[in-house]
Amino acid sequence: MSTISVVIPCYNVADYVKEAIESVLHQTKQCEEIICVDDCSSDNTVAIIKELQSQYPSKIKLLQNENNKGANYSRNKGLQATSSEFVQFFDADDLLLPTKFEHQLSLIEKSNIPIDIVVNSFKKRSLSGAETLYSFESDDAWNSLMRGRLGVTTANLFRRSAIIGAGGWNEDMKSSQEYELMFRMLKNGSNVKIDRAVLNINRERVSGSITQSNPEAKWTRFINLRINIYNYLHEHNLLTDKIKTTFINEVFNSIRIIYYYNKMEAIDMHRKFILPIGKPTPTHSNSKKYMFIYNLFGFKFAQMIATLLHTQKPY
Repeated sequence: MSTISVVIPCYNVADYVKEAIESVLHQTKQCEEIICVDDCSSDNTVAIIKELQSQYPSKIKLLQNENNKGANYSRNKGLQATSSEFVQFFDADDLLLPTKFEHQLSLIEKSNIPIDIVVNSFKKRSLSGAETLYSFESDDAWNSLMRGRLGVTTANLFRRSAIIGAGGWNEDMKSSQEYELMFRMLKNGSNVKIDRAVLNINRERVSGSITQSNPEAKWTRFINLRINIYNYLHEHNLLTDKIKTTFINEVFNSIRIIYYYNKMEAIDMHRKFILPIGKPTPTHSNSKKYMFIYNLFGFKFAQMIATLLHTQKPY
């Protein structure tokens, strides 16, 4: 059976990292190594990792950045130090369920084609302890990528050579990192296996996420990435009607969110990216009543009405 290395970027995660690493150590299929890359933490993170390292000296490795470089730099640094065929990138505030490695490797070994990305469902645990299921139905990889339904960093398992062949993690990306990476991997010919088993828990943190402090920038990156995907598929005659509809709905929904932070930017985005292609369809975010107003009076008026009825920002 193939082997797995685990890479954990760490920055001020003293409250989480011990439990996270222990969830790796308790896997039914053991990994070869756990590489923790500390990004100049100012709390007790390094001390906790070193204590665990003293208990598992052959398993846990600690790398330390000289300056604060960000999670993607740390992921790339850890990636270069790995020795296994597959890599589990693992955020230090998340948890793996005990059968994750065993289950995902079995999917790879049973496949008739080489699998480069295994995508699994996961649960997100809020600060209150409530858990929400994020399940990914079997779908073609490109449409799932466009929908934002191709897993997340901790839920997925990656072939090391496929990541390196795609150029590794983009160190300039502040959000949508795994989707930008998987976009380049798919362009490079990577094969994807989508599975619905829940194999990890993503835990919400009180602070520390850039997307919490700058939601407009997050959704702008989301839109720009979908535009790049759309353009690539169009240029290579891979754009289906289903993916086109997905693009319109995903970008439209994101533009609606941006409207709450920057009205003029949202109106301009709608004019540039939606009107030339088509109209959105009713979704869980766009009610039939909203779409009726939109189709009669346009985006600006529909959003003005929606804003009057819902004063709280959506994200």
